[in-house]
Order: sequence, then C-alpha cells, then structure tokens
Amino acid sequence: MVSLTRREGDYPFVNQNAIQEQLKSCEAPLRGFETLVYLVCASMQRNGAYDEFEFTADDEQSLLDTLILSQWEDRAWKGQLSFDVTSCETKILGGKNLTAQLNEEWNSYFLKEFERKAFQPSGGIIKPSYLENNIEDIFFCVARGEMEKSVFFPITEAPQDGILIIVNINPVEYGHIFLVPYCNYQRTQCIARAIQLITNTASEVNNSSFRMFYDYFSAMNADRTYFQASYFANPLPVELLPTIPIFGTSTDEIYIQEVSDYPLNTLVFTSKNLKKLADIMGEICWTLQHLNTVFNLLISDCGTKMYLFPQVHLPVTGRHLHTWECGGYFVYSRSSDFSDVCELEITQRLASVSLDTKGFQSLKKRCLGITDKLA
Repeated sequence: MVSLTRREGDYPFVNQNAIQEQLKSCEAPLRGFETLVYLVCASMQRNGAYDEFEFTADDEQSLLDTLILSQWEDRAWKGQLSFDVTSCETKILGGKNLTAQLNEEWNSYFLKEFERKAFQPSGGIIKPSYLENNIEDIFFCVARGEMEKSVFFPITEAPQDGILIIVNINPVEYGHIFLVPYCNYQRTQCIARAIQLITNTASEVNNSSFRMFYDYFSAMNADRTYFQASYFANPLPVELLPTIPIFGTSTDEIYIQEVSDYPLNTLVFTSKNLKKLADIMGEICWTLQHLNTVFNLLISDCGTKMYLFPQVHLPVTGRHLHTWECGGYFVYSRSSDFSDVCELEITQRLASVSLDTKGFQSLKKRCLGITDKLA
C-alpha cells in the first residue's frame, strides 16, 4: 500500500485558518459540505499553465498522485470495492495490441446507476443525499489556489469551483476514480471550465500511467458532467499507433494529428501549453455537445495529449463505446465471450461506431477552424 507522509516545504499541509483566508469569499455550490481540499498552485494558471512542463520517469512522486493512490488502496483494503481488479486476466490481440480483460464481477450498468444515484434529474448538480450517504467514497476536492505551491488542507467547506474525487467501486483498472466537477457556471460553460481544471489535475498528478476519460453520449448526460481516471501499466493500444500530422508547425504551440490505420477515426491534440490546449479542447467539446455529437475524450501524457473519438449517433440501441474501449481496451464479464474474442471482433466493434469519411472530414474541419482561431 502507498504510504502518505507530510512533506513540509515542498507540499505543505496548512492549518484551518489559512484555508479560511483562501476561501472566505467563495460561495460554494456544495454549501455546508466539508471534505479534505487540495489546492493547485497559482503558477499553473498563469503564463500558459506549465509552458515548460515536461514529465520524466525519474521525477519524484507528486503529492496529488500519492493522495489518490493511498486513498484508493485504503478503500480497497477496507473492502469497499466490488472486486480485486488487479487479479483480472487480460490478453493481447493482433498487431495493434488490442486488449481484452476478463472480469466476471464487472457491472456494465454501473455508470448509469452512478449517474442516477449521484446527480439530480436536471441541472447536473450532485445530490446532497449522495454526499451524505457516500461520504466514505469521497477522497477529497481539487480546486484552484492562490499560493505559489500546491497545498493540502484538512477538513473544511468545499470551495465554490472544484472537482470531487470519488472512488469507482466497479473499477476497469487500478486506481479507477470519478472526477466530478461542480461550479457556479451555466451548463454551456461547465464543460470548458471543467476541462481546464481537469488538465491541471492531470499535470499535477504527473504520472505517465494516469489516464483520464470523458464520455458524451447525448444531451441526456450533458447535465451530468463527470470524468473518470485510472492507472494503466501500459499505453492503450491507440496510443501506440502512428499518426499523420494535419495542423501545426515549429512555431505553433499546438499540434493535431490523425491516428493512422485504426478502425475508429481519431484526432490527437498535443501541446506543452496546457492552458491553450484546455481552452481549445473546451471549445471543441462545447461545440460538439451543442451539435449533440457523440464523442469521447482520452487525456494522457500528464495532460499534454488528448485523443478525440467522435462516434455515430445510435438512437435505437444507444450502444456507444466508453473511452477505454475507444482506446482499444475491452472488459468482458463472461468467460465464454472472453475466450472467443478475437482481433476481428474488436475491430468491427470499433468500426461500427466510427464516423464515415464525409462525417469525419466535416468534424475535422470544424476542429481545425476552432484551433486556428484560438491557437
């Protein structure tokens, strides 16, 4: 189990009086709800948000990474998870390294159950009853701070604009969590605002195994904005494939590529300027939501790379793929299905939700237009 220690100087734990000074002017949407609070340092929100950020494998484990893993393992040790996901069998299929996992205890309906349980029917606000009845599932809140270093506060009232980190008791992989943004902004602004803080969080975690997911299936879940994240020991299959450059030069801060030879048409957005990348992706996601376009977002490489998976709209079956599936990672709950699965089957599942050439070119043109305007 990961241990958690005080690290005075680098990542201080501050006292209650200090956080009251930080948050006294905030009117919190989660008024009255108290939790641990992690404030991201102010330097991440200035000058392009980590313009010089670069991950190296030798970097010391970050405080936020330590907090997430220690809290997740604590819940696993207490038996709050539905199963031990680390014991699941996996196999690699074909030259694209498509991955299948066998987990006979995995509940494929759990995400819909979580949405009904956690969110109010309209407005996208998390239910007070969920906070009250599931307090053991909530790790802490991540929010913006004003200090020059990130800090971790003891129990206090949640700030007005942040992300709740919640354990996923039905994990797909190690360290699986929900990241639930909450804010005082209109729904149309919430996804763009959320992506900014989500990107900062990915950078602050600073772990190359940490990947974040966002699924948008219809206007029905636009009110229920939440992300997921987990740790993968190896890159997802889509991350290993070659790409074709379609935007960006040596003078640009953002680059766009198209994944080559993949059954699901995919765009990749890359930048070391996290603020600019988050602004562009926030605008793209808001635009796609406005058009009621089904899509998924995979955030990797500590927030510097984002994969956009547009999908066809399936109003009858509604069997859209989750982000990890778009990335080539599939979970099977029946041993017979797991035994029979082959590269062709997964390839066909990916191709079945991919936009056709005309639709993908139209979406690509729209994304390039937004990027060119904001880059």
